[in-house]
Amino acid sequence: MTLTASDGEVHDALLEIDERAARSRQRASGRRTAIVHSHGIMGNFLVGTLRFLPGPLARAGFPVLVLETRMSNVGQLFGQAILAEAARDIDAGVQWLREEGFDHIVLSGYSSGATLAIRYAATHHLPWLRGVISLAGPWGLPQSLENRSGRYGADPSYDEVVLMARRAIGDDPDDPTADRLFVVERSRGPTREPRDSEVYTYRTWWHSRGPGAVAGMAFRQIGSVWAPLLLVQGNDDEHVSMHEAHALASVARNAGNRDVEVAEIPGADHAFTGTEITTLDAVIPWLRERA
Repeated sequence: MTLTASDGEVHDALLEIDERAARSRQRASGRRTAIVHSHGIMGNFLVGTLRFLPGPLARAGFPVLVLETRMSNVGQLFGQAILAEAARDIDAGVQWLREEGFDHIVLSGYSSGATLAIRYAATHHLPWLRGVISLAGPWGLPQSLENRSGRYGADPSYDEVVLMARRAIGDDPDDPTADRLFVVERSRGPTREPRDSEVYTYRTWWHSRGPGAVAGMAFRQIGSVWAPLLLVQGNDDEHVSMHEAHALASVARNAGNRDVEVAEIPGADHAFTGTEITTLDAVIPWLRERA
C-alpha cells in the first residue's frame, strides 16, 4: 500500500500477513496485534533484517508492516532524511494499522531504524503499545559514526565534517537551499571503495549524525520508553558493539522500565548473516509472551 504522512510525504509500505495465523494468535491473546518495522538507512529486502524477519513473524501470527521512510536509501542524498520528521512516517503506518482493525502495536527497527522506533515510542503516548524491538540499534547514531570514523581513518574525519557542515548550512540548519552533497571515504570500512563510503547532504548528516543530533541518540530517548523492550544484538557486529545494547538496557532500567531484555546473538554481524534462525528464536518467543 501507499501511505501519506501528515506533511504530505508519500511512501510505499508492505504488509506481510498470514491471515490464518493472525486469527489464531488473536484467539489465543484476545488482541489483534501487528508490528511496524523500520529498516536501516540503506533499507531494502536484500539488506539486514528485511531479508528474513517479516515472513516468519507473520507466520507466527504477527503481521508486519514494513515501512519505507524518508530515512532510507536516497533520503540522505536528497535532503529528506531528517529523523525528527521521519516520526510522521511511523505515525502514518501506525494509524493505517489502527484503521485496519489492529488494536495493539509493536514497534520494531533495524540499525538506524531501531533509533527511529525508540524515538517514536519515547515521544508518543500509545496506551496500546505492546513492546519495542531494537535490532542492531546503536547507542547513538552520532557516537557510532564518530567511533567508526576514528577506527577506519575516515576521510574527511568526523571533526572535519562538523566544520564543513557548519560552513555549508550556515546559520539555519533547516534551510534546504544551503544543502550540498558530500562523500566520506573509509566511513564503514578500511578501504576507499564505495562499499566502505557514505554519502550525505550536509543537512541530513547534521540532523542525524551531527554532535547536536539528539533525535539520533537512542540513549537520550530510551529512558522515556515505558513499554517492554527487546534489544537484539550480535556479538560480532562490525558497526555496533555488544556493550551498546547492554548500556541502552541499563539506561532504560534505571529510568524505571522493569521489562527490558537483551538478546545476544552469538556470531552475528550487523546484518545477522548466517544467524537468522537464532535471531528469530529470540524475537518470536518474546512476542508471544508480550504481544
